[in-house]
Amino acid sequence: KAVEMAAKNRFPRNVTCKTAHGLAYAVYGSQYKHKQAGNLRLTDIARTINTQDWELAKDIVSTLNAFMASKDLELQEDHFVRFQSNRTLTSVQQQYMRKALNLTRDVWDKMVDIKDRSVSMTHDGYLKLYQMSQPDLSQRFGAILLDEGQDVNPVIANLVQIQKITQVTVGDRHQQLYRFRGAVDALNSPAMRDAEKHFLTQSFRFGPAVAYVANVILSFKGEKIPLQGLGQPTLVKRALPVDLPHRTYLHRTVSGVIENALRLVNQDHRMQWIGGIDSYSLRDLEDLFYFSRHMNDQVQQRKLLTDYADYDQYVVIAKATQDPEMLRSIKIIENYPDLPKRIEQLRAASVTSELDATVTLTTAHRAKGLEWDFVGLYDDFSADPLSPDIDAGKRDDELNLLYVAVTRAMKILSVNSLVIDIMQRFKDMKQRSKP
Repeated sequence: KAVEMAAKNRFPRNVTCKTAHGLAYAVYGSQYKHKQAGNLRLTDIARTINTQDWELAKDIVSTLNAFMASKDLELQEDHFVRFQSNRTLTSVQQQYMRKALNLTRDVWDKMVDIKDRSVSMTHDGYLKLYQMSQPDLSQRFGAILLDEGQDVNPVIANLVQIQKITQVTVGDRHQQLYRFRGAVDALNSPAMRDAEKHFLTQSFRFGPAVAYVANVILSFKGEKIPLQGLGQPTLVKRALPVDLPHRTYLHRTVSGVIENALRLVNQDHRMQWIGGIDSYSLRDLEDLFYFSRHMNDQVQQRKLLTDYADYDQYVVIAKATQDPEMLRSIKIIENYPDLPKRIEQLRAASVTSELDATVTLTTAHRAKGLEWDFVGLYDDFSADPLSPDIDAGKRDDELNLLYVAVTRAMKILSVNSLVIDIMQRFKDMKQRSKP
């Protein structure tokens, strides 16, 4: 959404700037206002299918998410994520998969039923409905430009490819960040095989120093074409100067955003949260804190009380399913015994406009497409992309995220310990290669 707003300020009035979800909402999403939710909850799915088998519930959620992200018009075996890497299945596995697929179809039917409130309609759900309707945009537009083409779900790529109007796709394969959600590189899809290609290897956002850091990171992906920084000279430092009028911190995780905000709130900062402070689940976190302290009368989202018998069950389910959001919430609650007071301070210090902020906070994922004068990388990028134990796909994902993060800065970039380590390893590698 932030990128959409930035684009509206740059394109002329005859250009309509929309997210794919924005197009879909006007047609389908608005019909589900009464039952919308950000994502599918394991507890809702378990209740809908009447089970306490959390592995089954997790498989149904992942299968439905895979279907909604795909270009396919029907839910099928290919969407069953758990066995996607299996060449052959045992009879027991086949039986389990058929059961899970049938239950997933039931859940989908309940989701799209406007009158059935047992399963909420997600944003990806109404986008899927829109794509399944195979809309014709030629009545409204003469051309369609797909930005971030390296990082779109097949469902969005299909929405563009079926149009009978001029299509332009823009992207950078090194900025693919959402492969874990099923995103694909539309730039290299079969539909683009005969497309006219133009390469842009120059950036006027930053100068040579930031370009050097970016090229070091990309070198570990085997990139041979260097990125040129043709903007104003950019400084690369270990820390941002203390007297800046505004600074932006980029984080690997949402918990990192919250952790840093809790650190900054006592320094009289006015903080802008990209996407809005409410999109960082602080209310849910506060409710969970009260739940963990047996203060159920303080819980506003009463659904939490019906979903879990007690906080101990919440912890058990989090560990059983390895749900990252649940595990992240548990960690924050353990680290901050005065969490409600701290959250109150965060809300008081929050502003909606960067014009009023002294600090902007966001994740590196949300920062894609945006830029700021002074950018610092927070030290929660814990996964070492150069570890010999990491698989190639995960390595590229983490390197891409670092590349996106460092290229957001226009004047000063403050690198974290991971980037410093990568730069040192690059230097050592160059030294060893000398004759």
